[in-house]
Amino acid sequence: MMHPGFPLTLCALALSACAASVPPLPRAPIVLDGVSYNVAKRPTGAVEVSRIGRPFENWEGQEARRAADRFCVTRAKTSIKDRFQGSTWLIVEGCA
Repeated sequence: MMHPGFPLTLCALALSACAASVPPLPRAPIVLDGVSYNVAKRPTGAVEVSRIGRPFENWEGQEARRAADRFCVTRAKTSIKDRFQGSTWLIVEGCA
């Protein structure tokens, strides 16, 4: 015996496959104290920060957090999970 909501669920599932997800528009670089940063939000919600011109070093997390704060408008949700990857900083928990 079929559940009465089953056909409706199948229809909704089929329609959801037709809708394409639109990637967020790229933002202009963020400038703080004359230094430019590229900041992007990953699909996981994490915020990735890279400095234009001179790559970040692993000890420059505070500077990356300031750029992430500006990107998030209010503040980034920084935590001990944030990490340095290559030449970028990843604010794992994203915006607050």
